[in-house]
Amino acid sequence: MKTTWTEPQKQVIEHRDGNLLVAAAAGSGKTAVLVEHVIRRLTDPTNPVSLQDLVVMTFTKAAAQEMRERIRQALDEALMLHPDDAFLLREAGNIQNAYITTIDSFCKQLITENYASIGLDPGFRMGDDGELNLLKSDLIQDLLEEKYQEGVPEFLRFMDRFATGKTDDNIGKLILEIYRNAEARPWPEEYLEKLSGETEAGEPEWKRYYTRFLKNQIESICQRFRYGLDICQSPDGPEAYIPNFEREIEGLMRLMELPETAELSDYAEAAGHISFDRLKNTKSPRKEEAQKYRKEAKDFVKKLQKLCLTLPEELEQKMEKGIRENLQVLIDLTRDFMQRFREEKEQRHILDFSDLEHKALEMLYSGNGEERRFSTLADDYAHRFKEILVDEYQDSNYVQEELIKALSAERFGRPDVFQVGDVKQSIYAFRQACPELFLEKYDDAAYPTIELSQNFRSRYEVLHAVNDVFFRIMQKSVGGIRYTEETALHPGRPDAVKMMQGNTEEMPLTPHLMLVEEDKERSKELFNGQELSKEELESYMIAQKIRKLHEQGVAYRDIVILMRSPNAWADTCVDILGKEGVPAYCTSNKGYFSTTEVETVLSLLQVIDNPEQDIPLAAVMHSPIYNFTDEELAEIVAAQGSLRCPVMGQNEDVLSGDTDRLPEADRLSPELREKLENFYDSINRFRIASQYLHIHELLYKIYDETGYYHYASAMPAGRRRKANLDALIDSAMNFEKTSYKGLFDYIRYIEKLKKYENDEGEASVYSEQDDLVRIISMHKSKGLQFKVVFLSGLGRPFNEMDQRKEIMMDDRLGIGCNYVEPERKIKIPSLQKEVIKIKKNIDSKGEELRILYVGMTRAEEQLYLTGTVKDMEKALSAYSNVSAPLSQADILSAKSFADWILMAEGTEKLMRTGSQHGPIILDTYTVEKIAENSRQEIRRELQLEENLYAAMDCVDEETEMYRNAEAHLASVYAHLDAVKLRPKHSVSEIKEMDMEQFEAREAEAGREHWTIQADTDRPVDPETPGPKPQAAQYREQAGASVGDAYHHAFERYDYGRGIEQLPEILSEAEYSLIRPERFAAFLKTDLAKKFKEAQEQGILFREQHFMKQVRDCDLFPEHTSEEPVLLQGIIDAFILQEDGIILVDYKSDHVRDEATLIGRYKTQLALYAKALQEITGRPVKEKLIYSIILGKAIAV
Repeated sequence: MKTTWTEPQKQVIEHRDGNLLVAAAAGSGKTAVLVEHVIRRLTDPTNPVSLQDLVVMTFTKAAAQEMRERIRQALDEALMLHPDDAFLLREAGNIQNAYITTIDSFCKQLITENYASIGLDPGFRMGDDGELNLLKSDLIQDLLEEKYQEGVPEFLRFMDRFATGKTDDNIGKLILEIYRNAEARPWPEEYLEKLSGETEAGEPEWKRYYTRFLKNQIESICQRFRYGLDICQSPDGPEAYIPNFEREIEGLMRLMELPETAELSDYAEAAGHISFDRLKNTKSPRKEEAQKYRKEAKDFVKKLQKLCLTLPEELEQKMEKGIRENLQVLIDLTRDFMQRFREEKEQRHILDFSDLEHKALEMLYSGNGEERRFSTLADDYAHRFKEILVDEYQDSNYVQEELIKALSAERFGRPDVFQVGDVKQSIYAFRQACPELFLEKYDDAAYPTIELSQNFRSRYEVLHAVNDVFFRIMQKSVGGIRYTEETALHPGRPDAVKMMQGNTEEMPLTPHLMLVEEDKERSKELFNGQELSKEELESYMIAQKIRKLHEQGVAYRDIVILMRSPNAWADTCVDILGKEGVPAYCTSNKGYFSTTEVETVLSLLQVIDNPEQDIPLAAVMHSPIYNFTDEELAEIVAAQGSLRCPVMGQNEDVLSGDTDRLPEADRLSPELREKLENFYDSINRFRIASQYLHIHELLYKIYDETGYYHYASAMPAGRRRKANLDALIDSAMNFEKTSYKGLFDYIRYIEKLKKYENDEGEASVYSEQDDLVRIISMHKSKGLQFKVVFLSGLGRPFNEMDQRKEIMMDDRLGIGCNYVEPERKIKIPSLQKEVIKIKKNIDSKGEELRILYVGMTRAEEQLYLTGTVKDMEKALSAYSNVSAPLSQADILSAKSFADWILMAEGTEKLMRTGSQHGPIILDTYTVEKIAENSRQEIRRELQLEENLYAAMDCVDEETEMYRNAEAHLASVYAHLDAVKLRPKHSVSEIKEMDMEQFEAREAEAGREHWTIQADTDRPVDPETPGPKPQAAQYREQAGASVGDAYHHAFERYDYGRGIEQLPEILSEAEYSLIRPERFAAFLKTDLAKKFKEAQEQGILFREQHFMKQVRDCDLFPEHTSEEPVLLQGIIDAFILQEDGIILVDYKSDHVRDEATLIGRYKTQLALYAKALQEITGRPVKEKLIYSIILGKAIAV
């Protein structure tokens, strides 16, 4: 069906020549428009552009893959209409080589192709996160130790003032924070110079920022104060207040009139002239309402006087000198660390993602500072590319901005940058995203901009609620953009448009705000002594609502619970939902490093590395592996003083099985002594094995000898536990690819992964098709959509820990710290630090606003906003009257998402019922209501069970009714195959059925049948016991099998280049799975030569998806149904020649003869051939299987 584009979408699609910023709101069809723009450029009848002349940069690899796939499908559709179009054929054949990629991947390719220009070792590899974090930690520790030994007074004073606790960890964190901010800038060294004040001239940026902030604050305060004056002037208002209000507003306006060059002391002086005299008495019913706005102004003036207070000159000079010394020490430490880290990476031949971007910049620019110019290479790229498309531009940073400038031909008079994004969805500040870059262009009236504001995702009710909230709370001064009619969400779905216009009889699905009041004492009474936390209480409320939705026909899989921080309480929520009969799964919880089974194994590794550690030792002994009871552990400690083996030191291999070597053995019972001896023996064997085994091999040995792998698999949630233990081996394999070695470093590596939150969560054993509720973070939900959304945890307070640090940093305002004199116990925050704190609060709240926007816009059909409050009456009364405009101070005063929703909507509007209800309906819950609903469910289930047994008891097995029922249940429907008919089948399913039948026939004939799981030459007899667990067979079950790796190589291989490209076109994991010599053998075949010729002619097609309608009985001869079903599949490769098609399928099966492959796959190839013939209208003249193992093409 032809897509109908809106007028703004058409403008984006048809845009040519010149820069363009597309502000694409949530659900506006951004990706579809972007793909259509590219396709229109490729198929332009007058000036077609090749994919090789375009750059499409995305934020994630998944987005790049989706974009590539959509463009591939669009090209396939175009070729259906124009099968002989040589240009389209060539583009379809070369799509794998197109620059549709993430910025990191683009930089990596640029570096690989031009490494010699900057003297880079071509043998570099990408550093592993754990390895890099471990390296950073080691370097910082060494750096600080050296500085302590040098004993420079400035350094020692700095450490005395700011190092906290027993370690210097907080200083290491500061160094890394400054380093990360520097790396997010194009020229890190220059940025550090600016931070230290070495290059800044004139008034510092933080003072200019504070002046602008004050002006905004004064304007906002005056606006609200005038609203209070309006109340005074109303018929029932406190008229006696009018003279005071007018005089005080006039005083505030004088602050607005101060010039841009005014010093902070000028503001303090002017504020000092504003006097808030005592108000006259009045009996007006609205006096308190008016006083509220006056109090806001009065509090602001007091705060302004305090912040701008001038200190004695001597103290101010002393503070300035001390603070400058502190900052210089910190910046020098960062410089030193940066240099050491760079040198260490070069020595180990590793790069990180930041290096990719900076090395690319190094190639695209020459010179430094004011002498910096674009390089010849940059000019070559600029002339080559016709357009640069950047997706998710709101999440770009300054480094990426410079890269795009270098690639653009704008400097040659041909602007060609096409950027798409939505600043309202910029939620990656922790990744150094800079929404300011988007806003600079968006706010520039001269910059070409198109707004896509129609939402095709959600019902009108969802959009109405989102708009109503954000019209009030998203302002330029906080969220970075003012929410207006132009930027708001407008209905695009036909049903949403009808609902907006009132042209429908459909019942509205109004979003609900569900709030439950905490009451721990009452919960103890109602939940059998269990004191429910606020998270548990909210989870019960959510579970009971989901139960009702499910009873109304909503599938669990259509429901998602979004949380700001799932790590904090997702496990609790999953547990409560389970108790209430709701199946749920969290895709991002506390992580597999913290699960019981993985922690147990990690504790065992710690003991193997160093048996002198009491806590890991006790954990391992008490675990199911060794099964010591509490009493036994106490008895051992009483006998020998600790759990440690008295004769086994940290580096001493011990134990022979001779219990006499245990000095205090006589004090233990014979049984316990033997058990303890066996434990020490076991640890000793593992310690010896750790000297010569790789870490992953040691883990295999532990799994095998202790039986813990099988034990964990047999526990509840065994599939997930097994997958977690497999994932641990994966982490060991990743570690072994790093520059670190040994068990001690592996344990440190894991600790760094945990510390720096590189834990990707537990291994997933569920798919999207499983009927259960999913819990994911709001961040991970970005770009996704769900039928029913519960936006939960809205009552949880915002995290403001970053605003409580001794030293605070902002990428624009610099570094601010306290003035500290430890000996006199003096601590004075500098004004610069206070200004940075203000900006951090504004930036942080702006980010939280955008996160709330992202969460609310995920819902397609229904939206539920849930949270807890400590005091329901107090929470609701605080926002009973919200008719006045919200100021910046109001928005910044919010402590949670719930505060924003309440202040935006107001209690009165939220509590309306019937036809007068507002965009969001408020539902309040109590512990009693939650408990009652929970008990009702239990009683209902018990009653149902009782009724069932009662009914069974009433039936006599000899009665005619019973026999008739039994016969009816035993009958078989004549057209059972039609009932079981599935609407869609894949060729892979048909192939698997055919293979099973083939192998069954082979087995009956007594022939050997062999299978294998990896690319080795040793076949595995399926009758022998299965192999030891091996990281899910190198993640074959997760899609990275040997076969997949070979298929990706065949799909991406450029026959115009040599075999050296394999490491470039495959991931490290994929490349490690294949044997390059097998691919080299293929390149020598006649088939490879045909592929090369076909690629040059543009008639080679790879990984082609198809879908066609067939009769059920044509697929399954044993079926009688002629109902139509859809057949879908992916064809590995085919050559589209004039006289017919050569069809090729790659197979990596380990077989001994050609007949086995033909028997397994002849049905699959026959289906592919039939589909190709019907789609193209050309006969399939050859059907070939290329056997990777046999190294030959086999005709079928």
